[in-house]
Amino acid sequence: MMKLQPVYIIEELEQLKTISDPLRARVLLYLIEKAYTGQQLAKLLGMARAKVHYHLNELERHNLICVVRTELKNGIVQKFYRAVARGFVPSENLLPYVSEVENYYRERTLSVLGHARNRAINAPEEAFQIPSPDRSQWPIIMTQVEVKMSRAKYTEWVSKFRALIYELDAEQEENGEWFYLTTVGFQTHERGFDPIEPANEEER
Repeated sequence: MMKLQPVYIIEELEQLKTISDPLRARVLLYLIEKAYTGQQLAKLLGMARAKVHYHLNELERHNLICVVRTELKNGIVQKFYRAVARGFVPSENLLPYVSEVENYYRERTLSVLGHARNRAINAPEEAFQIPSPDRSQWPIIMTQVEVKMSRAKYTEWVSKFRALIYELDAEQEENGEWFYLTTVGFQTHERGFDPIEPANEEER
């Protein structure tokens, strides 16, 4: 079984541009999870095999995915592709390419959100059943929060949260159940939530 690198550092601008394509970003998310053939990906994405194979070739050419095994089916060799890492991060020398880095992270965020939607649609019924009135016992979390604070304070909190995710990943149990967790966070231009007005005397 192939072991994915935790993080792949993107060193070349062409790699960054390749991975910033919306379709390739979606393909890469699937290939981070497991190995797929081009035909399987075409079915998942609802696209022509030729188009998917073109993008697979581009990802492979830039060393972002690789063939992990082949199978012979009806006289045809099927290639199974897998991402080379669980995460992809632009190197410091690419940070001056602000537009390209921005495009990469925007498409990555959109792909993660779209992927999470598909996972929720296909989740079992019990995933959304509430086992107890005690919210602390609920195995489901869905929340949106909007905060106003300094960038330094926000990034400090994100660092702590990221450490919690790594801790969660490291504490997996052989006989446990599977749970899916995804998170996105980013700066916005303006407030999106209306402020909560204090209750007046009649409403108290």
